[in-house]
Amino acid sequence: MSGVKHFSASADPHEVHQFLKADGVVVIEGAASREDMDAVVEEVGSISGGHTFALAAKSKLFATKLLMNPVYIDLVKRILTDTCIIYYEKERTVSISEPQVSQTSILSAAPGSAPWGLRRQDECHHITHPAKREADFGIAYAATDITKDSGAIRVVVGSNNWTDERDPTEKEETFIELRKGDAILCLGSVFYGQAENTTDKPSVLLNAFSTPGYRRQEENQYLAVPWEVAVQYPSNIQRFLGYYVSRPYGGAVEHMEPLDYLKVKGDWSKYIPVDLI
Repeated sequence: MSGVKHFSASADPHEVHQFLKADGVVVIEGAASREDMDAVVEEVGSISGGHTFALAAKSKLFATKLLMNPVYIDLVKRILTDTCIIYYEKERTVSISEPQVSQTSILSAAPGSAPWGLRRQDECHHITHPAKREADFGIAYAATDITKDSGAIRVVVGSNNWTDERDPTEKEETFIELRKGDAILCLGSVFYGQAENTTDKPSVLLNAFSTPGYRRQEENQYLAVPWEVAVQYPSNIQRFLGYYVSRPYGGAVEHMEPLDYLKVKGDWSKYIPVDLI
């Protein structure tokens, strides 16, 4: 069992990144206010045990503030942005694929709930470990105080650097206890799970994972967060949800940026072409 490094909400993302590469997981203390945690839970309404998906559609506060946590977004860009050099008719161009949301959800452990087993979040992206490039990076906010007895997240520190042939053991697990408003940052290649809840109160985590723009989203954001909801959000959040072109060309509509297409309703006479490379 190894300890998990804790940082303040104003931590230097570069330093946080170094620990993430080594350990696969860190804790950001006071990443959000207790009031914001309560407000998100109130927006969502009734929360059942287990997973509740499409959180970015169910809570505008989560989508516009917590999902865009500055430390998380900085690290998302560091870890998941990808570039490539493409050749086209005697010219070479650098194309940049920006990250996108992969899934948002609530993870609740009801009183008496059983634990769920260790897994890697990046399994849906068919990654061979240790990963040459990370495919998933997440943040999980504690919307309640969370202890070892009330459904704490179990992690295997450093397992992001293991091969696929190595299986985790119980003695290698670490339980992450959180105060309301704290957040876990974790790579998709680290083993994690959840402990049982032996208390009489539920525990609640508000989660998001991101993935490179050229990969498939674990949760289809265009259906999970339908346009009539996404249209209410600022354009930077719409882009993060996937309404943009992952260069070169990935995700275009009629060879347009998705937000431009929606703006002109597909009418090329009203569209000012942009380079999608």
